[in-house]
Amino acid sequence: MKYILLFSLLTFSLFAGVNVGDKAPDFTLKTLDGKKTHTMKDYRGKVVLLNLWASWCKGCKKEMPEFISLQKHNTKGFELIAVNLDDSRDNATHFLSTLKQKIPFTVLHDEKKNLAKAYRCSAMPSSYLIDKNGVIKQVIIGSLDSNDIKILQDEINTLK
Repeated sequence: MKYILLFSLLTFSLFAGVNVGDKAPDFTLKTLDGKKTHTMKDYRGKVVLLNLWASWCKGCKKEMPEFISLQKHNTKGFELIAVNLDDSRDNATHFLSTLKQKIPFTVLHDEKKNLAKAYRCSAMPSSYLIDKNGVIKQVIIGSLDSNDIKILQDEINTLK
């Protein structure tokens, strides 16, 4: 019996995502247009909401306007980074064009899904609130609505 429990605990820990209090895994990714490279280290000193999304994800489409509003209301000390996991940049570009709003935050592309692997992302969308020192403060699985964004805004203000 204890071998089954031990195996279960080991299996869970291998597939569990990053946890609150963990250092945010670093990345080196290009923007959706492929012109600029960003790393997590570029954002030290700022509160970051790292969002992993895909064009086929209905919850991602639902929360994207909320993220536009969140970034517009947080111009100092906060950065939203949306990392697209589609195989094709074209799918992501088309998805964003359907929003009919200018995207005020950084959109990166991770076609190899290395960041999703590093964070052991288990569902789309997934978001990670990261403090100024690169420590994960919240792990959010699933899409955020306007009420969730208000609560998140309070946390962002606390971390600034």
